[in-house]
Amino acid sequence: MQKFKFKLDGLLKVREFKEKKIKIELGEILKEIAVVEEKIAAANHAIDETYEAQEVFMKDPSAGSMLQFFPYFIQGKKDDIKNKENLLWSLRKKYDFKITELAAARGQVKVMENFKEKKLGEWTKERNKKEMEAIEEILMMRRNGVHASNE
Repeated sequence: MQKFKFKLDGLLKVREFKEKKIKIELGEILKEIAVVEEKIAAANHAIDETYEAQEVFMKDPSAGSMLQFFPYFIQGKKDDIKNKENLLWSLRKKYDFKITELAAARGQVKVMENFKEKKLGEWTKERNKKEMEAIEEILMMRRNGVHASNE
């Protein structure tokens, strides 16, 4: 008997590929988010270190022009943090969008898999029915053969 063949297998594979592609993109976005969060933490740490260095620097007698460096550096780091937080917000929005896209792709794949299972079930029932008919036909032939030889 012929093997089961799902006519929409190509479409199912395309949808599965799309789902995998979205998962990869989600992984890349998560990696970018982690990098940006690390950069924000590093900038905050640099600001803390700068305040500590400023305190140490102010204990020693030094030129006033050297003290001007600290506020500019701190302001630059705070501006960098704001930019990174904007980027982080953007990445999180992108992540949320990809999550909804992944849910839709998973739904499409699930629909196709359910349809394939349904068709496989119908094919199995049909195959079993044909096999039973063939068995019954053989049994009928045997009965008719046995009755014909007895008469």
